[in-house]
Amino acid sequence: MVNIPPTPSGPEFEGMFIQPLTPIGGSLIGSFFVGLIPLVLVLVLLGIFRVPAHLSSLSGLIVCIFIAIFGWHMPAANCFESIGNGIVFAHWPIMWIVLNALFIYNVTLECGFFEYFRRWMLTYTPPDKRVILLIVAFSFGALLEGVAGFGIPGAICSSLMVSLGFDPADALVYTLVFDTTPVAFGALGIPVTTLATITGLDVMHLSAMMGRQLPLLSLFLPLYVLTFYAGFRAGFIECWPAALVAGFSFAFTQGVFANLVGPELPDLIAGLVSLISIVGFVQFWKPKYRPEFEASLTAMKSTSPDIENMSARSSTSVNNNATPSEKAQSEGTPVVDSDKNSIQQIEHEANGDDASAGKANAAIPLQAAIVKPSLRETLLAWSPWISIVVVVIIWTFAKVNHVGKTAVKWPHLHQEVYITLYGKPYDAIWNFEPLATGTAILVAFFPFAGLVLWDGNHPRVFWISFKKTCKQLFFPDLTVSFIMAFAYLYNYSGIVYTIGLTLSSVGKAFPFLSAWLGWVACFLSGSDTSANSLFGNLQVVAAREIGLSAVLMAATNSTGAVTSKMISPQNLTTGVSTIGLQGQEGKILRRTILHSIGMCCLMGAIACIQQYGIPQMIPGYL
Repeated sequence: MVNIPPTPSGPEFEGMFIQPLTPIGGSLIGSFFVGLIPLVLVLVLLGIFRVPAHLSSLSGLIVCIFIAIFGWHMPAANCFESIGNGIVFAHWPIMWIVLNALFIYNVTLECGFFEYFRRWMLTYTPPDKRVILLIVAFSFGALLEGVAGFGIPGAICSSLMVSLGFDPADALVYTLVFDTTPVAFGALGIPVTTLATITGLDVMHLSAMMGRQLPLLSLFLPLYVLTFYAGFRAGFIECWPAALVAGFSFAFTQGVFANLVGPELPDLIAGLVSLISIVGFVQFWKPKYRPEFEASLTAMKSTSPDIENMSARSSTSVNNNATPSEKAQSEGTPVVDSDKNSIQQIEHEANGDDASAGKANAAIPLQAAIVKPSLRETLLAWSPWISIVVVVIIWTFAKVNHVGKTAVKWPHLHQEVYITLYGKPYDAIWNFEPLATGTAILVAFFPFAGLVLWDGNHPRVFWISFKKTCKQLFFPDLTVSFIMAFAYLYNYSGIVYTIGLTLSSVGKAFPFLSAWLGWVACFLSGSDTSANSLFGNLQVVAAREIGLSAVLMAATNSTGAVTSKMISPQNLTTGVSTIGLQGQEGKILRRTILHSIGMCCLMGAIACIQQYGIPQMIPGYL
C-alpha cells in the first residue's frame, strides 16, 4: 500500500496552493490516468495523426490547463504564471543556445566553410555512408552534445549528412538515436551537477554510477544503429570493426572520466577520442564497397526560399568584372576553383509549384571531381567547432556564466505552491545568466567571423545567415515555448508528482520504473537537466522508503531520461528545421519511438541487475 502524504492545513498555508496527490475521487490510480491524458495526447497527435509539433504541444498545453484548474483545483493565477515561467525559460537559456549555434552553422554554409568540411569528409575518410554515419552522427554529434546540447547535434549533424547523400529522414532519425548516451554528461556535466544539488547526493558518486551504466549502451550503440540502417549483412557483418572502434573508444573514455575525473568532461573527451579513433582506423580499413551506400557531394535546396537572400548572395559572388568561373557559378554550373580548390555551386530556387516542394531539402548530385582540401581549407572547415569547444570549456571552468547572474523570484508562484509529496514550499526561481552558454557560443563566433572575412567573404553573409536562422527557428521556437509551458504547468500543478508517486508504489520493481520516470520527464522538457530537477528528489525519497540505493535510483532517472530525448518535441522540431522536414516531426517520432522504448527498458533492466544482482557496482555500497 502506497504511503500518501497528508494534505497540510493551518494558518501558515493561507493563500498557498496545496498540490493534491489524489484529486480525482480521492483515488491515486484514477488521478494517475487523468494526469496522463495531456501527455498521451501529445504523443498521439504527433505519432498517429501527424500533427506538427507546435500544434501538438499547444493542444497538450490547453488540455493540461483545463485538467490543472478543474481537476487539480489550481488557481488560475498560479496556472498562467507557471506557463509564463516556462515560456521565459524556453527562450533563455534554451533557444538562446540554439539560436547562436545554428547561426554559426548557417554562416559556414554561406561563406563556403561547410563546403570545405564535407569535402574533407569525402577525401580523408572512405566515401561510404556507413562510415560517415559513425563519424558524423555518433562521434561528432557526441562532441556537440558534450558542449551545447538542446537539439544542436540533431540540427547540424543531420544537415551535414544530407549534404553527403543521406535521405533527410534517415539522417535525423539515426542522429537522434545516437544522441542518447552523450546526453547525461552533456553541456559539460550540467545534468549531473544539477542532480547532485537537487538531491544532496555526492556528485562524484552520481557521476561514477552513470559511468557504470551508460558505457554499456555506448559500446554497442554504433553496431545497433548500423544494423538498422544498412541491414544485418551490410551493417553488422561488414562494419563491425569500425563500429567496435567507435563504440569502445567512446565507452571506455566515458567510463574512465565519469568515474575518475567527474561529470564535466566524459562526453566531450569521449566524443573527441572516438572521432580521432574512427577517422584514424578508416585510414587502414574500409568496409566492402556497396554502391547503394556510396556517399556523394550534393547540393541542397534552401529550406526557406528567399529571393532577396539569393540575389544578395549572387552579388557577393558575381560582379561586373566577374571571371568566367564566377559567372559559371552564378548560373548553377559546378566548377573546380584552382585558387581555392573548392567546388562551388549557387543554385537558383525551384518554383513554388515544383513537384518536389514537399521535400525542400532534396539532394542534387554535383557532377564534378572532388578536390582534396588544402591544410588551410581544413583548418577553416574545423574552425567554428574548435572555436566553440575551446571557448565553452574555458567559459565553464572559469565560471564566467556566474558573472551577473540574477535570481528572479517568479511573482505569484515563488513559495506560493506547496509540494505535498516533499512537504515543502515550491521555489519558483528563474536564474537569469546574461553570460550563459549561449553567450559563450556567441563569443566563439567572433574569432570565427574574423576568419570568414579573412577568407574573402563579404560581411553580408552574416546578415543573410541571421535572417535564415530566424526563419528556420520560427516553428521550433513555438514548439519549445509550448512544451516548456506544458512541462512547468505539469510540474507546478502537482500532476507530475501524482504520476511519480504512483510509479514509485510498485515496491521492488521500482528500479525498472525509475528509468521510466526520467523518460517521461525528458519527453516533456527535452532536457536531461530538467528531468533531473523534476524527479531527482522523488527518486531518492522512493528509494529510501523501499530500501534501495538512492545513488542508483537518482542516476537511473538521468540515464533513463536520455532515452526519450529522441522523441521529445523540442528536439524533433529543432532537428527538422535544417533539413526541409518542417511539420513532419511525427514521421520522425514514428521511426524513433520503438528505439526509445527499447533503450529505456534496457536501462531499467541494468538498474535492476545492479541493485539486486551486482550491488558492488554502486558507489559507496557496503
